[in-house]
Amino acid sequence: MTGSSKPAQEKGVFDQAPFFMKAITALILGIILSCIQAPFNYWFLIFPCLGGFYFIYLYLPDKRQVFAAAFLFALGYFVTGLNWIGNALLVEGNEYKWVWPLAVIALPTLLASFTALYITISHIVFSKHRLSGFLGFCALLSLSEWVRGYIFTGFPWNLYGYGWSGVLPMLQSLSIIGPYGLTLLTVFWGCLLGFLFSQTEGKKLLLVIGMISLAAVYIWGDERLKAAHTTNHLNLRLHIIQPNIDQADKWKPEKLAENFEKFLVLSSDRKFERRNIYVWPETALPPSFLHSLAVKERLKGMLADESILLTGALQAKPNDQNPQHIEYYNGLYLFDGKNVPERLYSKSHLVPFGEYIPFQKYIPLKPVVEFTGFQKGLGPRTSYIDNYPSFTTLICYEIIFPHQVVDKNSTRPDYILTITNDAWYGDSPGPHQHFAQARFRAIEQGLPVVRSANTGISGLIDPYGRVVEKTNLLESASVTVRLPHKLEKATFYSLHGDKIYIALFIFFFGIAILGKVKKLT
Repeated sequence: MTGSSKPAQEKGVFDQAPFFMKAITALILGIILSCIQAPFNYWFLIFPCLGGFYFIYLYLPDKRQVFAAAFLFALGYFVTGLNWIGNALLVEGNEYKWVWPLAVIALPTLLASFTALYITISHIVFSKHRLSGFLGFCALLSLSEWVRGYIFTGFPWNLYGYGWSGVLPMLQSLSIIGPYGLTLLTVFWGCLLGFLFSQTEGKKLLLVIGMISLAAVYIWGDERLKAAHTTNHLNLRLHIIQPNIDQADKWKPEKLAENFEKFLVLSSDRKFERRNIYVWPETALPPSFLHSLAVKERLKGMLADESILLTGALQAKPNDQNPQHIEYYNGLYLFDGKNVPERLYSKSHLVPFGEYIPFQKYIPLKPVVEFTGFQKGLGPRTSYIDNYPSFTTLICYEIIFPHQVVDKNSTRPDYILTITNDAWYGDSPGPHQHFAQARFRAIEQGLPVVRSANTGISGLIDPYGRVVEKTNLLESASVTVRLPHKLEKATFYSLHGDKIYIALFIFFFGIAILGKVKKLT
């Protein structure tokens, strides 16, 4: 039987339904499925939505219909889950607001194409109603998620495995199998009910296997959390600042002094220890402030005793070979109240079309040609400051890449510092999803995460993904906390990356190929 064959048991009305009804149903299921992600966290929708799509997939007779239905399913999922990206174009004063419809649909269209392509391959290669074909489908759908996380610089946002954001015990598996391993299992569990509709035998056994594996992951995670006890660094306080400066006011010359004063007020009267770490968000300081004597004097008054400031800042400097050409860096700087500010890190994973334009020299459009962009940093680096815990810095969306969190050639840091400016996206799911990404990285690496946002959600996350303290969206606030110690032993995922996912993929896909070969012979 080929991939285009119908299930052994006809299902009557739905089997005879016109394609457009199946396609619209797939689109609706994708839209509903997006609610598994933050801030909704309706994890239970994994089962009816993924299962419902697989049920539709069983009744699609040819590859064109499969591609179209899979594309609409994924498009509904990504457009609904990512439409907030377009908010960046609606900021007051932006002359490119007219691009908003394109921005909202372009990225989801690209992401949906990955899903549709791999599901179509599954349809062509495997028999849908056989167990081997079902496992091949799960393997290939998870592979589409893995590929989109790496190709074209990658965008692993809202993976299916992240649908467990509201179930912390389930997320503990990230420390071993990582986000792609959890995504593969989530696809298996979610699609299983839809697959069972095509079975005449073995339903109970398959259902039991699915339930036992799901329960095992939850129970293991729950036990891990029960045994999770963290201790804190003594004689040290963290002060995480969220100023909530409106994006339209951030770079207005007449507002710069006022914005700086807001940072100082939020950072004042918080010297609980001799050693204090003040954390300000991405691009908190404009270029003119980095070497301003007046600014340094104000900061010197704030940084008494042995305290330090870690702040995002925008630097502009002439190119070494061509002084007429100004280079911009989105970086993290250290102020200690004594010496000149030191740049500790420059953002290395730049945002395409936001911080640089791919193939810019080949696009002869004035806005593209005149776009200056940012200089790329050297990748993850561990920063060491005398008498302070070491850390790795991730700026803005760098936190979403599980494979680019720490420097593999350096000593394991004590914590992850992530700074961002989520003011671009306003009151939308975006900042909630962004904060959730920080929790995933904490569990995967076994490291606490310190997060400061201009606005969004700032706070502290322990190595198990538990939120120690956080701010609300769109509030001006400061958080004073102690820094937890990292896990004594590095997690399996931090040491071996996606190896467990690859092993799971080979297992699923290997059974699918074996089943196909045996059928042919």
